[in-house]
Amino acid sequence: MKQSGSLWGRIKLWFAARMFIVLVAMGSGTRRRRMSHNNGAAGRGKVRIADNPEFPETEFFEAGREFPCRLRHAAVAYWDDSMHVARSATLKFADTNFESPFDVQMNTGRYAFFWNAITFLHFAFSRKEQQGIEYLKYYERYPQGRKAAASAFRRNPSSYGQLFYHSQTPFGWHAKDGKLRYAKFRLIPEDGVESAAPTQEFVDECFKDPSAAAKLANQRTLPGETRSINYLKNEYAERLSKGSVKYRLQLQLLEHQDDQDPEVLNPHVYWDEETCPFMELATVDIDEALSFDEMSWLTYEVTHLPDSMSILKARDMEDYNSLNSMRVQAVWAIRSRWFFQRLFGVRPNYPDDHAHDFNPPGM
Repeated sequence: MKQSGSLWGRIKLWFAARMFIVLVAMGSGTRRRRMSHNNGAAGRGKVRIADNPEFPETEFFEAGREFPCRLRHAAVAYWDDSMHVARSATLKFADTNFESPFDVQMNTGRYAFFWNAITFLHFAFSRKEQQGIEYLKYYERYPQGRKAAASAFRRNPSSYGQLFYHSQTPFGWHAKDGKLRYAKFRLIPEDGVESAAPTQEFVDECFKDPSAAAKLANQRTLPGETRSINYLKNEYAERLSKGSVKYRLQLQLLEHQDDQDPEVLNPHVYWDEETCPFMELATVDIDEALSFDEMSWLTYEVTHLPDSMSILKARDMEDYNSLNSMRVQAVWAIRSRWFFQRLFGVRPNYPDDHAHDFNPPGM
């Protein structure tokens, strides 16, 4: 990773982030869609910080503290739940559409698809989707992209509530002891059992094998699929109609060292669980489904952080922390989508009997 951090590098990052979000905001707003993760299900409930925390004490994450919350799951980026895609979980420490003291955004898979502003832009502009096949050139170019896709994609999971979700990108963690640490998060089912997860051997093979690009790029539904395109959303709503869906929010911490390897901040690097074990941060109890209309106004923002956390500053577009510098600008796409929703209303959901045709018209 480049470490020079020149003024020109920071200017290029500033300009790239704003130009990209202008393009995204125009498309997202006029279509009344999110930038991605449109196909989702959501609920409200509560978050309770662990009673006997193992992590260093902070002003915000106090033992036993409770917050109302909203949790949204989604598929990335198709509307058909039976496609071979990454899944997400986004948790808000508030029962609101936007404002909150803490939002944490997570996806299936241990590794980020992109790890700085440059690879993010390469990924964004290389989609070229054709009937369920996308990012082929990106996977051919970047072995890391193949590794991320192989780790993230889930074929026909049993439930959104039975997957593991990772934040992937490190944040600053500022405890009362004054030491700087880096933090990552993971959301897992209460029972700790994951559905439809790939083996690490498969993930490593895809990283080494360029021919795996074609297989990963093909995200189509399997022939003969008979379930609804909304089967995961319907299953989640049905579970909530019968009771709550429970999760565990976990925390990984890595203490800053003056001579540390810069790779520890690479979102594509998975921290060793032996040296950075996951600690129980909070329990999450979702007990009420949000309507499609409510969910359409729900948004999350990477800058919604308590004082005990921070976004790490980036030097330039090659800096690993530049990924969050790009995400900071997402608020403009949110505002654009809200503006057009107020003008024209919320876009309708797609019916259960819609055909498995990759992306329904008007996506």
